[in-house]
Amino acid sequence: MRQVTPLGFFSSISSQSRFSVNAEEIKKLSGQMPVHDCSRVAEYLRRAPVIIALMGYTEDVVGKKFGVMGGSAIHSDGTYYWRRDTAEYVETYRTGLPSGFMEHGARMQWSVPHLSDAEILEIDDFFESLRTQS
Repeated sequence: MRQVTPLGFFSSISSQSRFSVNAEEIKKLSGQMPVHDCSRVAEYLRRAPVIIALMGYTEDVVGKKFGVMGGSAIHSDGTYYWRRDTAEYVETYRTGLPSGFMEHGARMQWSVPHLSDAEILEIDDFFESLRTQS
C-alpha cells in the first residue's frame, strides 16, 4: 500500500457543503501564490492522475467565480493528494499551498511523474484503508 500526504484541507474527501467550511481558510491563503507560479502549479494539479473519481459539480466557496465538474474527485502525484478543484483556487485566487508541496513540485520541475496502474491501485488501497479505519 502506498501512502500519500494530504494537501491540507484541499485533500478533503467531502461533499460541497462540508468543504464550504474552509472558505475563510482559503480566503486567508489568497494572494500567497507567486503570479509566475500559478499556471504551472494549476496545470500540475490537473494533470496528475485521478485516484478517486467522484461525480458532481463543485462551486467556488470563496467568491462564486467558478464551478468544476467532478471538482471533489481526488488526484495524486504519488506523494500528495488533493481535490480536482484545487487548481481553480490556485488560478483564480493565487491560493498558497503548503511549502512542502511547493518544494516537491519545484524539485519535479512541475512535471507530473508517471504512475503505473499498479501504483494507482496501491494509492487506492491506501484510501480504502482510511475508509475501513473510520
